[in-house]
Amino acid sequence: MATEKQIAANRLNAQKSAGPKSREGKFKSSLNALKHGLYSHHYILSTEDESIFNNLVADLIKEFNPETHSELELVDILISTTWRRRRIASIVNQRLNQAIDEVIVETATPANPAEPPLSDPIQITALALQKLEDSRPSFARQETMELRLAGLFQRTLRHLNRIRDQKTTNEANFDLTHFQTAA
Repeated sequence: MATEKQIAANRLNAQKSAGPKSREGKFKSSLNALKHGLYSHHYILSTEDESIFNNLVADLIKEFNPETHSELELVDILISTTWRRRRIASIVNQRLNQAIDEVIVETATPANPAEPPLSDPIQITALALQKLEDSRPSFARQETMELRLAGLFQRTLRHLNRIRDQKTTNEANFDLTHFQTAA
């Protein structure tokens, strides 16, 4: 158990190192987790490249330069949806390529040897898509999820832009009001 003297010393030390005091300093420190990839364990699977994710985070933070906690939260949603949409797009692409390879192999050794194997890319792709639709999870379901994430990204981006437009309008109105009352 700590003595009174130790408790007093701890309290004195705590006052010296309580973190940033200014609003700007607090906001900058709130970005530390994103800048250093601390959030990455929420988004990255063990088979994914963390450096690619960290580059995405850095690029989106640089592009949108969030100035408030609300903006930071919206950029976080943009990061999450972008990463998850890319993951699903990659899975869909991989599944489709695998199904195409299977269709090519299956049609290369037809039951009727007199029948030539398929060579039309459109027909091969159509058969591969049909094969995927008959499998679980449904190919269309995965594509739907990709589209939903793209829609969420667009809605979040519009929301972020509305917040920024409103902030700019409020700042402009404040400036005009300030000059009108000063005159």
